[in-house]
Amino acid sequence: MGDQQLKAWFDAIDVDHSGRLDSKELQRALAMGNLHYGLNDVDQMVRAFDVDNSRSLGFAEFSRLHYFLVNVQNSFQTFDRDRSGRLTPDEVAQALQQAGFQLDGPAMMAMISKFDPDNSASLSLDEYIRSCLFLQTAARTFGAFDPQRTGQVHLSFNQFVYAASHVST
Repeated sequence: MGDQQLKAWFDAIDVDHSGRLDSKELQRALAMGNLHYGLNDVDQMVRAFDVDNSRSLGFAEFSRLHYFLVNVQNSFQTFDRDRSGRLTPDEVAQALQQAGFQLDGPAMMAMISKFDPDNSASLSLDEYIRSCLFLQTAARTFGAFDPQRTGQVHLSFNQFVYAASHVST
């Protein structure tokens, strides 16, 4: 979808004509694209891409979310080699490695377990999107506490609570 088409879609789903999409407007838009999420999940998407902390998305923020979702869906399709509609832990690890995330085995399995409510030891597309959203917000939040990009942070309890509240789950 080109930028002009994306802007036209944005304008069409901006039902209150505010120039911003709230979680309910975004939820309807995602459903039109056959992505059905609860309001809490959609709010997490908004918060992950809302750079001005307005709890809504302007067109530039919406565009970044759109391309994020397209890339995650493409990654899922690429690494779902057996076309089962689910990614195994090995496939998840390969997909995330290609996306630039280097998680060790225990971290990978903890994340898969968190986003695998049916305990299938694999992730559906929706579960994979949620896990990628989690990693996106975790990386952004971690980066705020690691300005030198050392890969390590030291947090007080208050900083930990602040950081944890900014990570999508």
